[in-house]
Amino acid sequence: MMGPGLGGGFGRYQGYFGLVLDNILEMDVVIADGSKITVSASSHPELFWGMRGAGHNFGIVTRFQQKIFDNPNSKWFFATLVFRADKLEALIEVLNVFGANGTQPKEATTYTLFAVNPEISPSEPVIIFTLEYGGSASSAAPILAPFYAIDPVITTNTTVPYTEAAHAAGAGLEDPPCQPLSSWKLFPVGLQTFNIRTTRALYELFSTMIAENPAFNNSIVQLEGYPQQGVRAVDPDSTAYAHRDDILLASLGAVWPPNRPELENIAVQYGHQARTLLHAGDTPGRPLNTYVNYASSDETPEMLYGHEPWRLKRLRALKRKYDPNGRFNFYNPII
Repeated sequence: MMGPGLGGGFGRYQGYFGLVLDNILEMDVVIADGSKITVSASSHPELFWGMRGAGHNFGIVTRFQQKIFDNPNSKWFFATLVFRADKLEALIEVLNVFGANGTQPKEATTYTLFAVNPEISPSEPVIIFTLEYGGSASSAAPILAPFYAIDPVITTNTTVPYTEAAHAAGAGLEDPPCQPLSSWKLFPVGLQTFNIRTTRALYELFSTMIAENPAFNNSIVQLEGYPQQGVRAVDPDSTAYAHRDDILLASLGAVWPPNRPELENIAVQYGHQARTLLHAGDTPGRPLNTYVNYASSDETPEMLYGHEPWRLKRLRALKRKYDPNGRFNFYNPII
């Protein structure tokens, strides 16, 4: 919980209860001078604000207290639809209608991937759309109808207990993304909409990356849509997490063999191009936001922690007070 929670913590229940960090009540934190302090709304409240969104900058959490809730959905329905490349525009149009202005149902999470599947196409990545729905297949049917109308080439579905949802999504501890046999870099962008034109350009960029560098054939592009009701119910100034107006999360995930370190520079070049495309297609005038838990380490502090000047001023003051020598500068530090 604390790993993702200190930087935000997206999840299937954020439509109900907000981010992981929104439900943290108290933490014991070992700070840079070796002392342990209790951090909460009534004890070191300024640090409590900063820990929730930038906590990895300030210390090591050894204990935490968090709100828990009765599980509103004990069963989760998963539907996966695979499309060929010519359906991309139609799919993005339906996705935008489904998640417009943060109105995605609080029971629903969506993932759309560009990925290589030679059994379907030896020459172009396929598009894999998954709906994760906290409810029955019958109650998800009206949501899925516009997606089925796009004519997928493969469809599968399953219903699992909530405790098996991570594995059903392909992200359990035993699944490939959690295995130590590859090198990864993500290049995330927070968005309010998926631009059809720039998403097509991103698909073409990804196709070129795979075709010219077959060692990247386990890479993906992921377009994530989460419910926003619980996230938006929290005052955006009440925590250090700065991106509550991001409705969608998109990223190029470059994956390459660990014995090929020279590929990292190529991955970075494609990642920056992907990020530029995605941001160019977002709502005009929005700054470039990146989710700190996905960040690739070359982002600016503003991209990670917010473009409002007061946010970084407040975080830098906390950094000077609690970690003046940069003991906790390992990952995306406040500098």
